[in-house]
Amino acid sequence: MVASTRARSALSWPLRHVSSILHWVLVLAALGYISWQLPDMIAAVRKAGDPLSRMDLGWVATAVVLAITALVLYGEMHRVLLVLGGTPVRGTTVQAITFAENAISNTVPVVGGAGALAYSIARLRSRGVDAALASWSVFLPGALSTVVLLIGGVLVIGAVGWTPMWFAVVAAAAIAVGTMGFWAVLTHRSVLHRLLLGTVHLWRRVPGLCRACRGGWAEDPDGTADGLAGRLGLLHPSTWQWAGLVGAAVLSWLADYLALHAVAAAMDLPVAWTTLALGFLAVQLSIALQVLPGGAGLAETGLLGVLLAAGAPPAPAAATVLVYRLITWLGLSVIGWIVYASHIHLTPPHLHRHRREESEIPPGAVPSAG
Repeated sequence: MVASTRARSALSWPLRHVSSILHWVLVLAALGYISWQLPDMIAAVRKAGDPLSRMDLGWVATAVVLAITALVLYGEMHRVLLVLGGTPVRGTTVQAITFAENAISNTVPVVGGAGALAYSIARLRSRGVDAALASWSVFLPGALSTVVLLIGGVLVIGAVGWTPMWFAVVAAAAIAVGTMGFWAVLTHRSVLHRLLLGTVHLWRRVPGLCRACRGGWAEDPDGTADGLAGRLGLLHPSTWQWAGLVGAAVLSWLADYLALHAVAAAMDLPVAWTTLALGFLAVQLSIALQVLPGGAGLAETGLLGVLLAAGAPPAPAAATVLVYRLITWLGLSVIGWIVYASHIHLTPPHLHRHRREESEIPPGAVPSAG
């Protein structure tokens, strides 16, 4: 065991430096993408010059605070799930990971979404969080936020009058009940075991993974799946904890929407809240499509199209779109990349443990996390 530890320590120095180089390459690539988008933004600034010169800076500052609050609330969902899993991580660490994850997702082409998830899981693993909990705490907030946005979108469509309000309420309730039913089935021990067993059989065939771990999975895939199912089975929030998670998701989206509302107020844009809500949904749909990172191009076009269709004056509408996207896309991305870059040398390297080594950890031991 001592020899194994020494060997890993000897390897950690070159691996750490190679990892740092790769991280810096990613930072430079993201900055290059942002620079590529800047000419279009500068042109938009010129077109919206007059409203920008008269904008209310107090409302703009409010929008900035709301946008940051929205991302912090999303990060809080990650932290709560880590606490429920028995491996609490410091709030500042979780928020740093969340801001960096957001930056990767919004600015790295093609693989930004998957890369952001992988980054978060890897960073949590480096803080002593086991693989099952790290993955669960990253995927569940995203899934829950998506459901909350879908329900909110249905209700907004009803409020706008595109469908009867009673039908929108029934549809929203059906989505909520259906999600709860799907969750109950998905997390049932036998169903979860079958799903994880198939995942283990598939995952052990992926090239580039640790041979020792792949060998262990091949020897006892059923036991591996059963162990993972047991670990995930412990991560069942109570009713009040679910209420807190759903509340955080609702408040996160609400803060993001209110940031758009604050920018519209800063530009003195005369539109109804329902129009801004539809524009907000258009932005989120553009981001979800991932044609370009952060919905660049599509998001601006969709939001501006909704505002103009509602009869908004072109100049303040364009200024609203520009400032909102500068805050929520470019601004938060720059903050995230600063955090990412500052943590390249601060995050402890993740020393991979084989299944056999992990089994030697006492059952009641909880790895320390920072």
